[in-house]
Amino acid sequence: MNALPDWVLRRKEKGTSVYVKKGKYYLYRVTSVWDKQKGRPRRVTGEYLGKITREGLVKPRHVRIAEGITVKEFGATEYVISLCPDIIEKVKEHFVAEWQEIVAFAIVRLFYTSPIKTVYHHYITSHLSDIFPEAAVSPKPLSDLLYSIGVSRQQVVDFMKEFVKGSDFIAMDSTHVFSLSEDVIAATLGHNAENEYVPQVNLSLIFSLDRMHPSFFRIVPGSIRDVSVIPASVNEAGISNAIVVTDKSFYSKPNTRMLEGEGLRYIMPLKRNSSLISYRRLLGEIRKKMDGFFRFDERVIWHYTIQRGGKKNGRKVVVYFDPSLKAEEEKDFLSRVKEGKVKMGEYYQRERTFGTISVITNSGMKPDETFQLLKRRVDVEQLFDTLKNALHADRTYMRDDAHLQGWMLINFVAMLFYYRLYSELTSKELLSKYSPHDVIVHLSRVQKLFVGGKWVRSEIPKTSRDIMEKLEFKSHL
Repeated sequence: MNALPDWVLRRKEKGTSVYVKKGKYYLYRVTSVWDKQKGRPRRVTGEYLGKITREGLVKPRHVRIAEGITVKEFGATEYVISLCPDIIEKVKEHFVAEWQEIVAFAIVRLFYTSPIKTVYHHYITSHLSDIFPEAAVSPKPLSDLLYSIGVSRQQVVDFMKEFVKGSDFIAMDSTHVFSLSEDVIAATLGHNAENEYVPQVNLSLIFSLDRMHPSFFRIVPGSIRDVSVIPASVNEAGISNAIVVTDKSFYSKPNTRMLEGEGLRYIMPLKRNSSLISYRRLLGEIRKKMDGFFRFDERVIWHYTIQRGGKKNGRKVVVYFDPSLKAEEEKDFLSRVKEGKVKMGEYYQRERTFGTISVITNSGMKPDETFQLLKRRVDVEQLFDTLKNALHADRTYMRDDAHLQGWMLINFVAMLFYYRLYSELTSKELLSKYSPHDVIVHLSRVQKLFVGGKWVRSEIPKTSRDIMEKLEFKSHL
């Protein structure tokens, strides 16, 4: 390679590299990361800094535009950063070279559901560009970032294990993530809940029920839908003594035997047409002699337990009966009968099942404790709704498995931020009035302006000010 001219070398500083193309000189930021697979450092090309000419460095067009920006989003960014220092510190600890890009990308995803091509626009018009001024978030560096993360699965696993620690109760679920790229090997044809038969991968996710946040994810081929995903995910996450709470789709005799063979404790909801329960006989017994009752959310819940499979495996079926739920379901069903949507004969067939919720479990927990965990599992359903709707992560055009793994890690960090907001609203009893999205929208209206050579905070709209007061959040600009 020919030696670079002196006027080019003068622009080449530590941590940068010059690329020559058609006689022109382009400056990039470079870093070095340790490649565990190859056992040596690997150079990573980062942000494009500009074209070197004899007159000096011509910065990229988007940077020149950014330098002219005088209004930036401030409030939402400052609040999330102040609320999540421990999460950010864990990202920094496990992704030393890329932590700023990961945090900035995740926040942009959370706020704007942004694809790669628009991340930089949101970044430069946000306080993020001042907190992380060195973050390389234009499309090419971000694509390289996703690949770098994706080929280092153990690094990702070590990071996620930080959020599994201390969890006694976990919920397991999976959802489909479409992928139309031919290079995503994990994307195989498979049916999803909507009965679509398309190229897809399944996202297996572990949610901590006692700490109330997502804890771990695995991407598995779209054709795999059985319970074998659970022990594989639990083992990779390093979980040793948690109780797994699933949804109704997981129950079958082979599945319970498999989990018991792996030494796992579980709580599995049962469908109302399960052969394990004779509603005619059982509910007759419930009306005569119950095991007991407890209160949950101001409702009385009766329960009845049936031993299944012998005392050795500790497997039991617990049937819960909620009189208030029965009244609601009965009223709803009879309304549909009156509207002609269903026949009265169906009412008599289903009458005995109204108000019942059943589970099979080997957890050894008391009925009321089991019921509380079952209800907490609703948060997992909300997590997947958030993942697919709020973050729009169910359509992905990642070019290969590595990029897909990196993409899901960014969304995982975004979900950690989301659930920290969720927990904060819950602790301050504000969740009935504001959602995490509401907080983001209203605090985003708190801006900073470049006036008289310095940044000052804009006026705060009344709704934003009310939310800030209720959250006990004070802006420090």
